[in-house]
Amino acid sequence: MIRKVISGKPSEEKASKEEVSKEEVSKGDEVSKVSKTEDTGRLKKVCSFCQSKTSPSYTDTVALRRFTSDRVKILPRAKSGICSKHQRVVTRQIKYARHLALLPFVPKV
Repeated sequence: MIRKVISGKPSEEKASKEEVSKEEVSKGDEVSKVSKTEDTGRLKKVCSFCQSKTSPSYTDTVALRRFTSDRVKILPRAKSGICSKHQRVVTRQIKYARHLALLPFVPKV
């Protein structure tokens, strides 16, 4: 994070980009995404399929229901916590299970 210091002198206000980039920034001002998660205590989500070294199947409806909302919409990666590779597979398997009537298209009222 680079901050431009504005002083009362008009000659310093027109600092070039090089001068601004060379300006020193204390280590306390710099915040990375990793340190933010450590400060708040949140844990990084790990793909459950990668951990168990399995792949999702359309026949395992219990596992596929975990990746759908209460309105039977497919959850995004940010909420489901699985990697992009397995998110694509889960999406495909949910759609296939819906066509085979193993999972519902619409929620029960």
